[in-house]
Amino acid sequence: MENETIIERPADQTSITKRYTEKALEFIEKNQHDPFFLYFPHTMVHTPLFASQDYLGTSKRGYFGDVMNEVDWSVGQVISTLERLQLDQNTLVIFTSDNGPWLMMRDHGGSSGLLREGKGTTWEGGMRVPGIFYMPGTVQSATVTDIGSTLDLLPTIAHMTGAKVPEDRIIDGYDLSPVLTEKAKGGRDHMIFYRNQDIYAVRKGDYKAHFITETCYTLNNNRQELENPILFNVNHDPSERYNHAEAHPAKLDEIIQLAIDHRSETPNSYSELEKVVNED
Repeated sequence: MENETIIERPADQTSITKRYTEKALEFIEKNQHDPFFLYFPHTMVHTPLFASQDYLGTSKRGYFGDVMNEVDWSVGQVISTLERLQLDQNTLVIFTSDNGPWLMMRDHGGSSGLLREGKGTTWEGGMRVPGIFYMPGTVQSATVTDIGSTLDLLPTIAHMTGAKVPEDRIIDGYDLSPVLTEKAKGGRDHMIFYRNQDIYAVRKGDYKAHFITETCYTLNNNRQELENPILFNVNHDPSERYNHAEAHPAKLDEIIQLAIDHRSETPNSYSELEKVVNED
């Protein structure tokens, strides 16, 4: 669909990455003389996977790699267009993912490498993803391993564009612009990990405590509410294999208190998905 017009049914998904890219470049060309915001979420590499004929067999990683190569081409087209229009030094480009690999899809679902588990979990393999920021002359070249979140994009973009952050609601994000422009320390030192409406884990600094554990999507419910929370140093042990709860009780108590404070300060929320389903 384009706006409310059906242009093809069924959709030829082998061409969808290319067509998304063409529309994105068209939008940039059209708005090159005015400030613009382009949100460009590819359907790929979510399953089912599709790649155009030009990219079949181009990767040692099989079909998943072929699809990723075409997404890589797409990103290159966006960057090249910004450079050609001399917009690259005045445009912040952010490339990231919303979750880790969908492990139940096996070789069509990606890999989390040494990280534990994948999509749908609050283990590092489900939540820790790359984030790339690009803006020549403004964003400093660096590799940053501090904690960041997509929650931080709103206040970061607001600061860099001179916009005002809304004051009529709780904003969970932190302004990361000092990290990007000055290589300064980020403002975020902790992260609350939710699954559905429950806090499953909390990280503060290098340490992350799990209160509830559950694997990637399965037919059998394997959710476990832990009587004794487990603690990992995810800087030294990103695979979350070695429990340090007994060795560092003070650190665990600190994180437990952080979770308690968060619950007391955060209003109860509801599931947008459940709301829509119930209304139907």
